[in-house]
Amino acid sequence: MEDQELLSSLRAAIDRGDVETSLDIKRQHHVDSPLYRESDSSPFLYVCMLAIGAVGWFYGWQAGIGAFVVAALLYMVGVRRFVAVRMRRRFTNEVLVDPEKFRKAWKLKGLAFRHKASGIVCESPDGLWRSFVIERCR
Repeated sequence: MEDQELLSSLRAAIDRGDVETSLDIKRQHHVDSPLYRESDSSPFLYVCMLAIGAVGWFYGWQAGIGAFVVAALLYMVGVRRFVAVRMRRRFTNEVLVDPEKFRKAWKLKGLAFRHKASGIVCESPDGLWRSFVIERCR
């Protein structure tokens, strides 16, 4: 079977609820991952740098440090969640559709599939995902 057919079988099994996916955002947050894009968080960082600089320039270095702390908290709470949501959406809409992107993501750690009925887990990069799909998703 071709990878495209295997991915279609995998997506069908996920849609049926036979297979659960697990995505470790920290491990897939890598420049080589097809899930991660620097453009997800870059606009926020650029605006924050400008705001911190402006606050520091007009109100002094103490206010600049305060603005930095606020920006760091906003990044930790909001932007990281936003990036994680975008990565999960990209996984289902792009990576599970395109075999080339799937191969790139599978080479990195952080992806896993679990067959609910048997409890068998297939994890990247060592897991044999093709065998997993052939044996459990057809």
